[in-house]
Amino acid sequence: MEPACVFTINRSTGSQLELANPPGLMATRHSGLSFDDGNLAVLAGDSFFLVHQGLIARHSAPIDSAIKQLYLHGPPAHFLEGRPVLHLDDPPNDMLLFLLAIYDGVSSVSYDKHGFADAAAVLRLATKYEVKHLRADILRGLSFYWPTDLDQWDLRESEAEIDIGVYVAKDRYPNPIMVVTLARAVNAPELLPSAFYDLSRAPPSTIAAGYSRPGSSEVHRLSPVDLMNLFKGREHASRFLSTFIVNELEGRKPPAACACARTGHRACQVTFEAITFGVLHQINGAGSIRGSDPLHAILDLESQSNRDFIAGEEVYKACESCREEFSGLVESAREDFWHKLPQWFGVESELPSW
Repeated sequence: MEPACVFTINRSTGSQLELANPPGLMATRHSGLSFDDGNLAVLAGDSFFLVHQGLIARHSAPIDSAIKQLYLHGPPAHFLEGRPVLHLDDPPNDMLLFLLAIYDGVSSVSYDKHGFADAAAVLRLATKYEVKHLRADILRGLSFYWPTDLDQWDLRESEAEIDIGVYVAKDRYPNPIMVVTLARAVNAPELLPSAFYDLSRAPPSTIAAGYSRPGSSEVHRLSPVDLMNLFKGREHASRFLSTFIVNELEGRKPPAACACARTGHRACQVTFEAITFGVLHQINGAGSIRGSDPLHAILDLESQSNRDFIAGEEVYKACESCREEFSGLVESAREDFWHKLPQWFGVESELPSW
């Protein structure tokens, strides 16, 4: 069999496809996706897929251009099973997932730890070949776990806490290093702030060491610039929490409506002193991701303010006015924290809105 022509994306000129001549290879019809009535053989690696020219070309302008180049100087020069050959320089499995998505959509795609690699493959090729609706669909799916909205982040986090204090995000969600790498590769900066924040909760040594998939020796690491920005963002987040503790807990002044302030009772003072001690113990705890999670720590303060605290033989609980005021402070602080993420992690200029 004569070598087919390869069409590759020219990165310097955008989506223009260039013709190249690879060495000869033997190709096998891929059993995962081939139609007997297909009129185009898409060759990827050592596998080819029999597909429908019109359908593929309709979804992708670069592939449409490449198909037209096959006929530029007359009939195509190379055929497989009687169909003209379009050779695309992508791994066969990635091409299979991409073509399946074009034909069947992405409703079966999973975005959790186990399905992320497939979702990433579709997104990379949808971006490369400018299949805009597939790109939008995959990004929408990824945004459930890597959102731009604080409420969605809280929902994500609640789903990863299967019991009080039992946090299983590591077992459920993809490693955020992989998400940052993907976002950079496909120009999806909207995924970066939440992915950076998620990663910033890990120990610095773990972040710097990178990530390897189980069974793989390949190590995925952040670029030097992203790694530096992550550590800077981590420090900003830590300082925000420290400032909140100093201003709203240690330096707390009771509101005018505080029942304890009017009666001289110490319930509110004891409650917030106990909360301060508890949060300091939590953020200084070793080995827990929650110990370096300011968003969670601040949210947890609100639930703590509704607890009963025992000091000696007395039971103390903050009055309703103090609890309501503090709840408002927590909500405002967390919104402020969330909106600062792009600035802290050095991606503010890449996001027109957040």
